[in-house]
Amino acid sequence: MKYKLQNSIAFKVSQTANKLNNDFNKVLNNYNIAPEQRATLEIIQNDKDINQTKIAQILGKDKTTICRSLTSLEKKGLITKSEIKNDKRVNILKLTKKAEEVLEESKESVYEYREKLSQSLNKDEIKMLFSLLEKITKNV
Repeated sequence: MKYKLQNSIAFKVSQTANKLNNDFNKVLNNYNIAPEQRATLEIIQNDKDINQTKIAQILGKDKTTICRSLTSLEKKGLITKSEIKNDKRVNILKLTKKAEEVLEESKESVYEYREKLSQSLNKDEIKMLFSLLEKITKNV
């Protein structure tokens, strides 16, 4: 029996994202960190003026989810949050030495995983995939 959802773009994208996330979780399991947490650390590492709102926009998540993720990272000793003097709503996010070590230790595994995903597609296909995903994202 064929289900209508099998022809749904949303279902196929979600199914693929779930498979990727589960597979990437296995890669990061040795580092005691989830894919979204590692992405957050990588974002903080590369943008010294990053805040919760920007992270939410980059990851396509709501601010509440990112707030929970940041709290978890802080409890793990991977980030510090400090309030801006005149605005308690905005936190300055910084990586700890432990986070820098986790990023460094997991760098090769992450690189290999990303390369493995790219191997089945040529450069034009990757460009087209990104273009199509961006087009879908703009319509949502």
